[in-house]
Amino acid sequence: MDDGLLFKTRRVAGTRLSRSLEYTLRPIQTGRCRHSPRALNKNTRRQLPLTPQQNLKYRPDIDGLRAVAVLPVVFYHAGIELFSGGFVGVDVFFVISGYLITSIIAGEIDAGGFRFRNFYERRARRLFPALFTVLGFTCIATPFLLMPEELEDFGQSVATTALFTSNFLFFSEAGYFAGPAEAKPLLHTWSLAIEEQYYLLFPGLLILIREYASRRYVGWIMALFAASLAISIWSVAYAPDAAFYLLPSRTWELLLGSLLALTSFRIEHRWGRELGSLAGIALIAIAIFGFSSETAFPGAAALLPCVGTALIIACGACGPQSELTVVTRLLSLRAVVFCGLISYSLYLWHWPILVLAKHYLLRPLDATETALLIAAAIGVSILSWRFVEKPFRGRDGLFDGRGMLRFSLALMIGAIAVGLVYDETEGLPERLPAEVARIADVANDKPSERRRCEGIAPEEISYERVCRVNELDTPPSFAVWGDSHAMAVMPTIGEVAAAAGRNGLNFTSNGCAPILNVSRPVRDLRGECPAFNGKVLSILREHPELETIVIVARWARHGEGTPYGEESRSALFLATADALAETVEENRIIYRRELFNTLEQLMPLNRNIVIVGPIPEMGVDVPIVLAKATWREQPKDLSVSIDAYLARQAFVNDTFEQAADRFNIHYHDPSPYFCQDNRCADVTQDGLPLYFDNNHVASRGAQRLTPLFERILSEATRSEAIR
Repeated sequence: MDDGLLFKTRRVAGTRLSRSLEYTLRPIQTGRCRHSPRALNKNTRRQLPLTPQQNLKYRPDIDGLRAVAVLPVVFYHAGIELFSGGFVGVDVFFVISGYLITSIIAGEIDAGGFRFRNFYERRARRLFPALFTVLGFTCIATPFLLMPEELEDFGQSVATTALFTSNFLFFSEAGYFAGPAEAKPLLHTWSLAIEEQYYLLFPGLLILIREYASRRYVGWIMALFAASLAISIWSVAYAPDAAFYLLPSRTWELLLGSLLALTSFRIEHRWGRELGSLAGIALIAIAIFGFSSETAFPGAAALLPCVGTALIIACGACGPQSELTVVTRLLSLRAVVFCGLISYSLYLWHWPILVLAKHYLLRPLDATETALLIAAAIGVSILSWRFVEKPFRGRDGLFDGRGMLRFSLALMIGAIAVGLVYDETEGLPERLPAEVARIADVANDKPSERRRCEGIAPEEISYERVCRVNELDTPPSFAVWGDSHAMAVMPTIGEVAAAAGRNGLNFTSNGCAPILNVSRPVRDLRGECPAFNGKVLSILREHPELETIVIVARWARHGEGTPYGEESRSALFLATADALAETVEENRIIYRRELFNTLEQLMPLNRNIVIVGPIPEMGVDVPIVLAKATWREQPKDLSVSIDAYLARQAFVNDTFEQAADRFNIHYHDPSPYFCQDNRCADVTQDGLPLYFDNNHVASRGAQRLTPLFERILSEATRSEAIR
């Protein structure tokens, strides 16, 4: 026996906790695997045969593997750059879960003892107490921290989390105007939803295979594994949000663990197990430290952490201490195992603690704050594991079988009710002072044109169906072409045009750069941007009476491929039919080449081409942050320095300078209307924000550009008179 592996528990948070840990970790001391610590009590153990669940051998190294899964997730969410791929810890959890739960289900089915009610009772005992404790905490805390729109969204996430469908909600919220993911306190529950959806379907599948396919589990599961992996690889390229959040592209990860359980695959040769387990931990490490938010994931990339996890499980066979691999011994160390024991609570608690702290501070966390919050999350998780999770575990836990199911149903109904209250009341706006509510409401000040003009498929766009800039019956004499930044200023363009007795066509599409042949595959699943822009060019060619073409866009976003303030994350690079940018430099090459190509296509039309430069981006959600700062009487300067603005626009400005030399275009810089005294931008007017999020101007912000558009349209009128 290796004394270094002993787990001395005398002074670990009290006698009862110490005894519990000593029993749970006793296999470490013997070097052999024993029955699960969730066995029956001493009296009934002598009377009843062990169920398949109780016949499972306890593997301390698998508890240690849970620590390898949860800690990188925590560090990644905390923003520690070293763990740039820490999100793969969730995939490690999926493989572990598939292995353990399938071992139980398959054993009970083959023994004729599987009961759906018993299975879901066990799942409820495992998941519900800690999960609904976290839900209760966040439901109490959020009304003191969130604005109405945020609380309304949070209410939806509470209800869907209680129903284990939050992955569908977060997938649906991944749209263009969606709030930042890091601001959602329950975002991490998407993985619980995936897992429970899997276990809603998987037991029935095994029963069907047993009854109608002669127990040929492996062949059927292999086929499903291959199909899901193929879906994952395809969707990560063409539907990345679906790939990340939805079950079909994640099923193979759980099935990999299920295959391990169903085949009882083990590497018997000692050195084979050593090399296999080392390869497994290396694959996980490569993913944790080598992947980043720019990695196409899950898809083929997820094979690294998943196969690595499977290798560690397969090579960690039970046996004498001398036969255990180095990796198994390391994972069986007392500190590592204990971290694995609290991993579920730690996963649940760490994210809302970090997110709610940011909501309170109204800024990113510094290193000291991050360390303190991680320590707090670990402390809370230990308490949650001991006093919330453990009392409900096993047949000796609180409530009998039916009582546990009733208790679980009551928790679900209660959480859904609270979530619906937050949602249906639109975030309880009456709890806020009137001035704070007015500021926060600017987040809803999105242009009506966005609702009125969206929804026309590219192939259905025609001169007759395109939205007009205003309600005048005057025949259109100009066109506005652009993305959501063009849509945001459209009300002002419409007012200016109406005052001049003119009308125009509104060619705007969210997220689509007004550049021919390019798209952003992550957002543009069906390639609608190239189709849309091609249709715009066709209409412009067919209608020479559209004398002026005003092009407005979030140019730096398209040119750099990254949002302001998140340059190291959330890259959405451009692509053409034969090239996909993978770096900022490659994105710039595509942007400049295709922008010049677009201008070359417009030049033969002999029109007045006007380009409106980039409006300053803020990097923070202006109305939300200002409202919270006002609520807490915390002065907040959201302006951006001129130097920062110019640095962000350096490549774009250089590109337009070259374009002005090569093409007959008129370029107008809107920054003077927002930048004063070396700062961009003055983000409020009459105490209300000029932006409705972190980069789109609200109606009063767009009105700042009235003189600019008056000049543009008056110049267009003179140009048309000359023609």
